[in-house]
Amino acid sequence: MNLGEANLRTVNASRPALVHSASKQSVTASDDFYSVPSANSSQDEKTAMLRYQTPPLHIIPEPYRKTPEPDSTRPTVRAVTPTLAKLPIATPNANLGASSLSHTIKRKPLSTESTPPSDSPSTKDPISPSIKETISASNREPISPTTPDVDDTPYIQFAIDQLTRDEEVNHAIDSRTLQRTASRESYSVERVVPDERLRLQQGFQSGDRRQRPLQPTRQPSNSSVVAVPATPIQDSFRFPTLNYLPKVLRLPSMLALLICCMLMIVAIVFSNVWSSQHQGLWQYDNVGTIRYFTFQYLPQLLAIVIICWLFIIQNALYRIIPFLMMHSEERTFTSHILQSAALFPSDYMIPDLWCFRHGEVTFGLCLNVFRLCTFIVPLHSCLYQTQYFTMDGESVWRWTAVEPIGWSLLALYILLFLALVLLVLKLRREPSGLRWDPRSLADILSLFQRSNILSDFYGSEARETMDLASPKKYTLRYWIAGKRSSEIFHGVGESQTALRGFRHNRESKEKSAHSALDLESQRPLKTSTLDSLQKDVHNPRIRYRWLPWFLRDTFVVAWIVIAIVLMLAFVIVSFVNNATRRGFEPKLTSMKTSQGFSPADFLYSFVPSVVGMILFLVWQPIDMYFRALQPFANLGHTRGSAADDSLLLDYTACLPLEVTIKAALAGHYKLAWISFIGLLSAAIPILSGGVFTAQYFIPTQEVRVAADMSGYYALVVFVCVYSLSFLIIWPRQKRRLPHDIRTLGQILSFVYESRLLNDAVFWQPRSRIDLVTRLLGTLTGDRGSSRYAFGVYMGRDGREHLGIDRLHRPESGEMFIATGTMK
Repeated sequence: MNLGEANLRTVNASRPALVHSASKQSVTASDDFYSVPSANSSQDEKTAMLRYQTPPLHIIPEPYRKTPEPDSTRPTVRAVTPTLAKLPIATPNANLGASSLSHTIKRKPLSTESTPPSDSPSTKDPISPSIKETISASNREPISPTTPDVDDTPYIQFAIDQLTRDEEVNHAIDSRTLQRTASRESYSVERVVPDERLRLQQGFQSGDRRQRPLQPTRQPSNSSVVAVPATPIQDSFRFPTLNYLPKVLRLPSMLALLICCMLMIVAIVFSNVWSSQHQGLWQYDNVGTIRYFTFQYLPQLLAIVIICWLFIIQNALYRIIPFLMMHSEERTFTSHILQSAALFPSDYMIPDLWCFRHGEVTFGLCLNVFRLCTFIVPLHSCLYQTQYFTMDGESVWRWTAVEPIGWSLLALYILLFLALVLLVLKLRREPSGLRWDPRSLADILSLFQRSNILSDFYGSEARETMDLASPKKYTLRYWIAGKRSSEIFHGVGESQTALRGFRHNRESKEKSAHSALDLESQRPLKTSTLDSLQKDVHNPRIRYRWLPWFLRDTFVVAWIVIAIVLMLAFVIVSFVNNATRRGFEPKLTSMKTSQGFSPADFLYSFVPSVVGMILFLVWQPIDMYFRALQPFANLGHTRGSAADDSLLLDYTACLPLEVTIKAALAGHYKLAWISFIGLLSAAIPILSGGVFTAQYFIPTQEVRVAADMSGYYALVVFVCVYSLSFLIIWPRQKRRLPHDIRTLGQILSFVYESRLLNDAVFWQPRSRIDLVTRLLGTLTGDRGSSRYAFGVYMGRDGREHLGIDRLHRPESGEMFIATGTMK
């Protein structure tokens, strides 16, 4: 700070004082405010003022609103002629509208012995008459003596710095790199400061105007630091190759599944060929034996293992496909992926066509083939039946393969094998763009920590559907901050677009979205758009309006009624008159064809297994949504939740039995039971497809359909447990959200303005272990581990938003978490 030849003799105040005057406008239109003379000031006074740009959110401290003390009680400062460092100042601007006047910050005149008389034309004092009267009244009191041999320059410098500093600028940049237009666009309003008393001689000529250091994010986009694609020179621990795949999608796991498919294909071909050439496979002994289990239950059991394996593969594919598509260089636009590409499957029955709509034909074919293969369980249940043969003059019952069913299964397994091979080649050819598996919320947030696309989600937390204004190309890759920077980071961004700094750059939005302040009430200024957003984030109807359609109150009641009624009907019909033990007429012919097919056996094996498979598949979306909603349910607690119980929860990526164990150990007993029922319900299609068989009753000399009672009792127990479990799926209020959470865009709508993205724990983690270690560790200055919550938080733009943040922050206080019920 250099004041040059500043002539400072005597200062009659040791700190600045604020004198309120009549303002012409109570509010301002931007982040800044005006400081101008009062309405009574003369024209000469106005021309003697120099205009400075004012930093945003410059709130007047409460202590300075009090009436200044008499000058007699304040020490004075003797005259000094300092040589100080250059003071960075803003470019003057003579065009200041009178409609923008708000407050006047006056500085008391510097009393000095060498000051010319006030009537001198060269030293005309640009101070309003009201202030002069105050000064003259204060000058009647004797002035305290100055302190000898004390340099007051640091105090003066500190006072000036406090009046002109930008409180929000954390990383000042070199003012020489900024153009004059950058200052005007960044700070839309100015304040006026008289400089006659300080006699500053540096940088006030019209041809040599200097600017204050500005915050980089407040600059226009053409002068901001932009994201530039980068390619690290070598593969290393710090910059690994972006081709990570979850374990279940890696080559060893996929080869293991391919081998299983090959074994099933060989077994089916062998059964069909051997059975047709050797009059069956094995001699029938009785119901409930080892042979009965081998032919009636074991095929479905092996098939259900493959089905569960395919579920796990589908879950992993859903997690990585959006990122793989954004990493591809062949796509022109990828912004729509954030809106429609799901991160987990909502069901496993209905064909999913979103991959075809986005041009991913390979993934679309594979996913739909996997869903078609759910029919292999019912087909396996009727693959083997008993048939009457005459061997060596003796009539015997033997287990035989039903050839039409066998060849149908063979076609499905070949189709599955080809789909898996195609998927392996696809994943080997196209890298995923990931460094680790995005299993949890924390993993997703780490990819958007420095993203420059978050401004596209403004206001989306309160909307049920999200549509971006225009298609853009979002890319997942390594980036550098500007062409001259050597800092490399990994994440999702838009090339040649300004990077996000400390403050969120949202120049493309309407100007009403910028921070504004009513200086009289010291409260944020709200426009109609912001008013609507602020009302929405506090509205309990919006906060708790969304649930999956099958978990809404009406449907949950319907599921409970249907499940209990069908359970009672099943139990009553099963045990009335011992129908299952004594058998019942098949109503269809039980005669076998030459290929081993019997209409009665097919009907009472295939149909019960299909019904059981439907029950199994119906529970899967319930299980998956409870897994996905569990982190948000924990964040909805009034005391928040620790990172390991919220941001790091990865239930959607866990194995079926793993979810049950982890949830039980974490105290999430409801989720543990629901996931356990999701796995337990797989026994229903296995048992229902093999429990009934056509048997010849010698006493009555007729063929009747009877049940294996040991298997039937087990089936009844599983059905009852399954039906009664619908009573606990009723979601509590904390599992309700403003909108769905299946896509990346829907998750980002809860964090796009969150200061959570500025936390050091998300700053360029080198691995998932590094990220987990940071989140579980104790942050400096915190009492214990940080707690996170879902509620109304103060965003980086100074506005209230609905989403995820740390429960308590020193600069913004504690989050508001709604606990009331909807009306």
